[in-house]
Amino acid sequence: MKIRETILVGAIFLFIISCTPVRQSYTHPEGPRYMGQFVEVTPEFDGQFKVVTYNIKLGKKLEQAIDELRQEGGLRDADVIFLQEMDPDGVYEMAKRLQYDYIYYPAALHSTHEKGFGNAVLSKWPIKEFQKVVLPHEHPIRKMFRIAVFALLAVGETEVLTCSVHTELYIIGHESKMDQVEEVVQNIGDSFDHVIIGGDFNTDTVYSVLGTERIFRKAGFERANKGLGYTSRGDPIGILKWDFDHIYVKGFKVLDAGKYEEARASDHLPVWTLLEFNSSENFN
Repeated sequence: MKIRETILVGAIFLFIISCTPVRQSYTHPEGPRYMGQFVEVTPEFDGQFKVVTYNIKLGKKLEQAIDELRQEGGLRDADVIFLQEMDPDGVYEMAKRLQYDYIYYPAALHSTHEKGFGNAVLSKWPIKEFQKVVLPHEHPIRKMFRIAVFALLAVGETEVLTCSVHTELYIIGHESKMDQVEEVVQNIGDSFDHVIIGGDFNTDTVYSVLGTERIFRKAGFERANKGLGYTSRGDPIGILKWDFDHIYVKGFKVLDAGKYEEARASDHLPVWTLLEFNSSENFN
């Protein structure tokens, strides 16, 4: 298939999947909200911090996703897991079986499966505070706003601000997509030395990848998984591929990063990074 034809097919495909209307969009900052605590013993800090982000397509292949997160070396035993496109029951089941505490907010009630559609933060460390941020620019057809879910973690005596993000597809336009990224950054503030932001940024062009990286870099972040290539398969045979999923960090040294290309629980690949705190003076 020629490059021009591939781009055209990809554009048509993205347009089709972006036009399913939602039953209800949840725009109130307080909820709906779901929480759970399944960590039996808070871990001892060992000097390293592993983070995974995974868009599990509508949470459909939950069992397979749990197996991947439990068995694959790069994904196993993560300190934090960012999830997107999840429903309340799926997040509860995953957190319970993998033994994580969690905070989850749905962005909408999705018409495809009549379930919640939203973001979660799963953590092995206590969740001290949490916040839902509604991102600007409503989808013109779905009538849905995307969200970011923040969770402040207590890692020893040090606070780590985390955030699971899911921004909109190309249909809202490049500038509006960058507005959504800016909204995430603006809600971080200057009070936190250690911050991790991850999720599905729907960066469907090189231009949008670079634009997203530029916004975070200006705010002092490094993209931990930069250079890994595609993270989303747009079709069953793998012709269409996009670099959708990002992890950005501030106050950490990136030791390693990767993606699990054999994953089959979603059209996205789980992405992971292994981090080291820039300062370890309070991690006892």
